[in-house]
Amino acid sequence: MLKTLLLLLQVTQVTQHYLVMQPLQEAIQYGRFTALAPILQQRIVLNLEEPLALAGVMSREQFIEEFTGRFSALEAEKIEWSSLQAEEDIAVQSLNLILKKRFSGSRVFYKLILFMQSDTARRTSEEKVWKLYYLRGLKI
Repeated sequence: MLKTLLLLLQVTQVTQHYLVMQPLQEAIQYGRFTALAPILQQRIVLNLEEPLALAGVMSREQFIEEFTGRFSALEAEKIEWSSLQAEEDIAVQSLNLILKKRFSGSRVFYKLILFMQSDTARRTSEEKVWKLYYLRGLKI
């Protein structure tokens, strides 16, 4: 338990509190999801509810293309990181979004849950590289 807490403190200090915060937040704010490529594993498992509605296993490139298309009808009004739980090689983060539909103006409250693991190919470096392998999206 103490080891996990120390690791969590170390991870949060090194990564500005959230492991993939910068690329994901910028992608959502500006709609440029190609910036996610470095933090995605080659294959990603998806289970996203409406309005993003994607499910199954996709390649990184296919996910970026599909997600960009679905997100183009939305605008991120608010992004709030809500949790981080990290073990040695796996981590779970969540973020709450208030999305606004561009045409109707209606708002959708949405939670993205990000499941990541450290990139084992880069274990020798001091800082771990975290890759997203499963994305869960819930309309709340």
